[in-house]
Amino acid sequence: MTNGDIGIAVIALTIAITAGCSTEPERVEADYGNSVHQMIQASTYNPEAAASTESVPVLGMDGKRAIRSLDQMQRDTERPEDFNDIINIDLGGSSSN
Repeated sequence: MTNGDIGIAVIALTIAITAGCSTEPERVEADYGNSVHQMIQASTYNPEAAASTESVPVLGMDGKRAIRSLDQMQRDTERPEDFNDIINIDLGGSSSN
């Protein structure tokens, strides 16, 4: 093969490789990040609070809401009873046991 033939082969290979590439965004790429923004918006109690120019600290909380929040947090962070079981994993090293 001559240098010209190699160059033509490289160009043909490049065209063949890039023929399958698409410049249009995939459906997932076009929607990227929207689910996170929707989740943040849905979990925000008062979305207008951030737009307020007043800097008023929160001085209290509804008692029933506070108890529900604490109960939910404790339920979410409970661990199973067998969580403290020790698991020994042998990685193939020698041991003196």
